[in-house]
Amino acid sequence: MDARINKIQQVISELNEVSIETPFSSDSDFNIVGKIKVSLDKGGEILIFDVRIYPEYPLKRLDTESITFSNTSFLEYGHVMGDGSICIHTSHNIDLKKKIEIDINSLKRWIVKYYLNKENDNHYEHIILQPKEFNNIHFSYLFTEVDYSFNKNQFGFFDYSKINDGLYLDKTISNHIVQNFKDPFSRIITECKWSNSIKQLGNKNMGLFVFLDNPPTTRKKFIISNWEDLESLVTQDFLKFLDNVQKNNQKIKGVPIPLLIGYKISEVEIHWQVAILEIGKFPIESFKENQIWKGRFIDKNIMWSITRNCSYNYFFGRGKLADKITKSKILIIGVGAIGSIVAKTLTRCGCTSVSIVDYDIKEPENVCRSEYSFLSGLCNKVDDLSNELFRISPFVEIGILDSSMLHFYSKILQGVNTTKSKLQEPLDSYDLIIDCSTDNDLMYVLNQLELKRLITLSITNNAKDLVCSVEPKSYDWVINQFENVLENDLEDIYNPTGCWSPTFKGSYNDINTLVQFAIRHLNLKFSDESKALRNFVLKTEDENGFNIKLNEF
Repeated sequence: MDARINKIQQVISELNEVSIETPFSSDSDFNIVGKIKVSLDKGGEILIFDVRIYPEYPLKRLDTESITFSNTSFLEYGHVMGDGSICIHTSHNIDLKKKIEIDINSLKRWIVKYYLNKENDNHYEHIILQPKEFNNIHFSYLFTEVDYSFNKNQFGFFDYSKINDGLYLDKTISNHIVQNFKDPFSRIITECKWSNSIKQLGNKNMGLFVFLDNPPTTRKKFIISNWEDLESLVTQDFLKFLDNVQKNNQKIKGVPIPLLIGYKISEVEIHWQVAILEIGKFPIESFKENQIWKGRFIDKNIMWSITRNCSYNYFFGRGKLADKITKSKILIIGVGAIGSIVAKTLTRCGCTSVSIVDYDIKEPENVCRSEYSFLSGLCNKVDDLSNELFRISPFVEIGILDSSMLHFYSKILQGVNTTKSKLQEPLDSYDLIIDCSTDNDLMYVLNQLELKRLITLSITNNAKDLVCSVEPKSYDWVINQFENVLENDLEDIYNPTGCWSPTFKGSYNDINTLVQFAIRHLNLKFSDESKALRNFVLKTEDENGFNIKLNEF
């Protein structure tokens, strides 16, 4: 340890504009602590920082830096946490000397940008808070946008649905979804913009809300810690509302109830923080002033819990497909290996209207290369997949098309004069139809219709090649690819024991690789109107599958 301390002190003492204020030493947790001075170029000003270096250094400490520079005098500046530590994110280096130099330079950049220039970031930084547990349990509340403008000091109730419990670090967490907001007379004033499936969740409970004009903060970024600090931000009507809620719920003393506190973070966006109240122990007291009821908050710490903004733009903010895809009403025909992967990918990538159709039953052996779960047992593929998609996105509306109708009009009534119009009619409502059925008969029938956009996806045996048709009347082209162009060994197929339809071979990895490649290509085409969408083939060009080539036609 002494050798490590000496090396750290030597490196720091050799840096320009930096010197050691308090010599470094080790503490009881094997951290190395000390103080440094940083000299500013202008005016000879000196800034002093407490330095803590954790045993992991120069490696990271989980996902955070293993060195901290702190001074509580700088709390008013940007990117300073509640304990005065400066937020730095620096590059990786395993050499102790180089890492110290990198981190000190990062501290200097903070000094210039936020201390000297007092810059503000363009993006919004959320209020800094430390969530606390109620009875050793964390609580979270997931919210989304509403088509409603809250007024200053508006208050009332909200409904929320309990979902899964889990672990938040080493504590149990109880998770919930905010469903709607109501006025004090329990009339719904606005519903949250979730999918219908989310809105229909049960396990509903009641919470409270109040909308403020300003965020409940100190120094504009740290959340207030005491209920007394909230008093100047609310009205007597709200305090009376809290008092009445507590009096009307005396039979359930000790039960936690969430209070959502909302405020604007831009002209059009609001955020909600949540504090946990305990019925029977609300932090208020009442008194009479000129025979008029008055209320006030008492000196008590606020038990802040966890909220997350799950609105569509946040949920898919890290990446979604082109609007021409996500805003389309989509039908996927056939949800086996290919179709289930397509459905799940589209759902994860921001699509909000996905319908599926398939007559087949999900068998245990389907699980290994499709997007299904074993524990749901034998069931209709469409039912199992719709449940999977519903669990992924709170914004997707899942439709299930009647497979018997599709079969009836596409095959049983073939040749009847009215068949074409009867089949065309339900399909006309879709902006994009993706046929993953690998059913040549159905492909032939769909080829006769005038659909807005029909895409056909199919894969050769052993998942060597993927064929995608995007142009109208592509039936002949697809058949030609499989029969005359591509190698498609139909002798080497998977044919288990028993009387069962044989199927092509191919692992989930092989199939998924080709399907994701195809979706990426389609997305690039849909993103740029200048790029024509053409039929294409993804071809594995060597036996080891290291090279996949895209050929457009």
